[in-house]
Amino acid sequence: MADRLDKLLSDYFTGRLATNIRLRKMELQFNSDRTPDENIGGGSKKNDYNNPVELRMIREQRDTQLQQWILQKDIIDSFYVITIAKQQRVLKAYYGKNQSWVEISLNEHIGERTCLRWRDDFKSGIAGHLYSTVENGVSIVADKRRLQA
Repeated sequence: MADRLDKLLSDYFTGRLATNIRLRKMELQFNSDRTPDENIGGGSKKNDYNNPVELRMIREQRDTQLQQWILQKDIIDSFYVITIAKQQRVLKAYYGKNQSWVEISLNEHIGERTCLRWRDDFKSGIAGHLYSTVENGVSIVADKRRLQA
C-alpha cells in the first residue's frame, strides 16, 4: 500500500477494520483492569459500585484506539454511501478484492484514468476528516495536496 490512507481503506473494504473494533470491544469486556483484593481478612467494601454494563461502556469510551477505529469507520461509511453505485464497485474491487485497474476498467466498461480519478476523489474527500484519527496525519495532508495537484 502506498500510504496509511490506502491501508485504512483496504482494512475497511476487507472487513479488517470492523473485526478490529469487535475484537477490541471483547478485549475490554473480558480483560478488564481489575486490581487484586488487598483487603485480606477485612470486611467487604461499603460503597462498592459494581455495574458490569456501565463499567464496560466506560472502558470502551475511554479507549482511544477503539474510538479512533469507530470514528474512521463512521467517516468512511458516510462518504461511501453517498458515492454512486459504479464508484462503489470500483472502490470495493480495488481495495476489497485487490483487482488491478485494468481488470476493474474492463469489468465496469470505463477507462483506467476514470477509475483512478474516482479513487483519488474519494480519498481526497475523506482525507481531511480522517486527518485527526490516523497516527501520521502529515502523510495524509501530503497525499491530499498531491491529489489536488
